[in-house]
Amino acid sequence: MELERTSLQEWIKKRANAVRQAYTAFTCLNEFGHGEMVVDESTPSQMPCPYHGADNKPSARYYPRSGGRGDYVRCYKCHENWDSINLYAKFRGLRFMDALTDLERRFRIKVLRKPEGPEIVEPSERKFGYVSDKWSDVPRVLAILERKLSSIHDKCGMSDYVKFCRLIDSIQYDYDRTQISTPDMVQALSRAMVMIDDIASLPDNFGIMEQNSDDFPS
Repeated sequence: MELERTSLQEWIKKRANAVRQAYTAFTCLNEFGHGEMVVDESTPSQMPCPYHGADNKPSARYYPRSGGRGDYVRCYKCHENWDSINLYAKFRGLRFMDALTDLERRFRIKVLRKPEGPEIVEPSERKFGYVSDKWSDVPRVLAILERKLSSIHDKCGMSDYVKFCRLIDSIQYDYDRTQISTPDMVQALSRAMVMIDDIASLPDNFGIMEQNSDDFPS
């Protein structure tokens, strides 16, 4: 599983780096009216924090590109760093991955093919505490998935989060109606559990990739 998580992070990192090349923090600050105290793209500049407001003394600083790192803003009062994607996300009220996708479309950046996830198979030995011995305790797994969803709320793109919610609602409806755990339910839930656990393991600023509809369990 660690290999898949690493490849997922690398995929998102490459996408983010491509966006940072096309859209800088300097450009973003000026686009949203916060670049008046930034001298230029190559000069470190003290500035007011674009989020918590003016201080008696500007508490944020713009840092230009250096080495392989893109430009960014650091607020020493908020104790946070923001590159162009994070700045754009906060200005627009978007999640990281939604902002990343928005900027890719805006600058017509070709998105790399998403690495394929692990094949989902029913384990032969019980090593997972959140499912029953036969992977058939649907109500229990549904309850655990609902709790886990809250942990990925800020990492998951809105469209992906909605898809997870719809999946859970659909399986809950079918189970309530039939009171039967079918193999299709078991497979969909086990796959969703793996996907949500992988999302939860990502760094906070990465979020989840934008999935194609075929990537979601059904």
